[in-house]
Amino acid sequence: MDARLIHLAQTALAVFLEALPFLVLGSLVSACMEVFVPRAWVERRVPKSLPGALAFGVALGTVLPTCECGVVPVVRRMLSKGVPVPAAVAYMLAAPVVNPVVMVSTWVAFRGDVLMTGLRAAVVAATAVAVGVSVRRMAVDRALRPNSPNSPDAPGVPDACGCGCGHDHDEDRSLPHLVEAPLLPHFREVEDALAASPAFAASSVTVSRAAQLHGVARYMTADLLDACAWLLPGALAAAAFRTFTPPEALFLFMDSPALAIPALMGLAVLLSVCSEADAFVAASFVGFPASARLAFVALGPMLDLKLMAMYGAAFRRGLVLRLVVLPTLCVWAACMLLAGLGVLE
Repeated sequence: MDARLIHLAQTALAVFLEALPFLVLGSLVSACMEVFVPRAWVERRVPKSLPGALAFGVALGTVLPTCECGVVPVVRRMLSKGVPVPAAVAYMLAAPVVNPVVMVSTWVAFRGDVLMTGLRAAVVAATAVAVGVSVRRMAVDRALRPNSPNSPDAPGVPDACGCGCGHDHDEDRSLPHLVEAPLLPHFREVEDALAASPAFAASSVTVSRAAQLHGVARYMTADLLDACAWLLPGALAAAAFRTFTPPEALFLFMDSPALAIPALMGLAVLLSVCSEADAFVAASFVGFPASARLAFVALGPMLDLKLMAMYGAAFRRGLVLRLVVLPTLCVWAACMLLAGLGVLE
């Protein structure tokens, strides 16, 4: 077999396996949010004002860190729980960078460069706010695709309560709404048999917890399979670029920030490196201006090939266009401004 095809397969597998643990984590967080967090509880705690919702979304990324590989399932579930679109979008774009793990990895990769670390977080947070403002009037039903696993009309996927009847039981997490239909008669017999027993209350709690865990497994499986189906084409595209692009093609862009910034932005999209590792890749581009390396680590966690595929699977076209165009423009403008002011040499 051609050595390049072997390298292509190995690189695609490496990208896929690099992202998979974070997809699993994101799907688990998403499923737990669906089963254990009532919609009404979420709606009461998210600020109603636009500034408050945007600040909530960005700040949430520091306490609920999620890699960009796994953040899309979490955000879909947040939207289905009633989180406003601006807050959910701000969280989705900011969380992969503003969390402590990525901040520390950036600091280590750039050898203690606090300015680069801070500017990365600032540019991403500002971009997240800008995109959030652009969707301030967008309703949830205009953001989620109808066939999204978390959309109420998604065919073949359990709805919010798991009962299949298309209504909401956020406050009702009783057993019949969380288990498969064939299991209901068995559990109902157990409930009937225990109803007269003094230990019924404790027994029912035990059965209900088992049913909730079953619900978590169902939702997690649905989210994970859907995300993996879209991650694989993105991994293949990134691997193809790495395999067939000659390294000398990048040397033409090293001398000028005006050329280097868009070049490394494009490279960030094509390489699709995880946000916890991309700073080490950027730090290796020693011939490029610092502003261009900042563009690489700022844009990549918000927009790359695998993310574009996952955005397209989860969200409607209007939101996808904003998630593609606005981060590109914001990162380019910020890095060009910093280069022009001489903040980064």
